[in-house]
Amino acid sequence: MKIVDLENQIIKQYRMKIETNSKCYSRTHVHVKQRTICKWKQLNSITSLFTLLHEIGHCENNNSKMRRCEEEFYATQWALDKCKELKINVPNKIVEKYQRYVYRELERGLRRKGYGYPSKEEMTLKKGI
Repeated sequence: MKIVDLENQIIKQYRMKIETNSKCYSRTHVHVKQRTICKWKQLNSITSLFTLLHEIGHCENNNSKMRRCEEEFYATQWALDKCKELKINVPNKIVEKYQRYVYRELERGLRRKGYGYPSKEEMTLKKGI
């Protein structure tokens, strides 16, 4: 099965809308309540698939009480778990990129004198395969 076919199947399964030419923001993002992913470019690649799964992970995991680092961590971990379930090996460079992002958001919150943040260990991604 081609990755593009898998992406289309996942989009349908999770009832997502794709808006490639949206006027909002400049990067890929999701509108959770509308289940709309904006600026995502569909390609036949694991990177494209993982980005899609990460954005869907926001819809499947977020709640209004989460901090940004938690939102990013849980969306990414959900995507990793889904890849494991699909028997797709996510390259380490992709995991490391998202891990740096999670840590950056955690550090940003702490720098701003936030309290009650999870530890760095709790925000460490666990790769499935």
